[in-house]
Amino acid sequence: MATSFRGPLFGTATLTINGDTWNVVGDAQYQVSGDTNETAKGQSAVEGFGQMPQEGWIEANLRSRRDVAMSSLQGASGLTVVLTLANGVIVTATDAWQTEQVTVNTQEGTFRFRAESATVTEDIVS
Repeated sequence: MATSFRGPLFGTATLTINGDTWNVVGDAQYQVSGDTNETAKGQSAVEGFGQMPQEGWIEANLRSRRDVAMSSLQGASGLTVVLTLANGVIVTATDAWQTEQVTVNTQEGTFRFRAESATVTEDIVS
């Protein structure tokens, strides 16, 4: 029988990039790294599967800051990105690289940040 979890299941999130805290606006998402399976199909049968490594990523809408030039994030690498969720999950990307263009919405002061890494893990803190 499954145990019921008491406490927040969703809600707040915080994100740090190399130890600097950024305000998460709207949403954040992640995918852990690890192997992914791909079905091998021939013309006459499903033959099995192949396995390949898959990068992980952390992505979030962040609020821009007046003390950091957005250009400093563009093309950045060697990043440590930590996403902490209300439900106790801590997602960490080590030696990560920034992959999307940093486009700032000036009316809201927000931008989308995405970092990818060969090592993205999740830890559950109870």
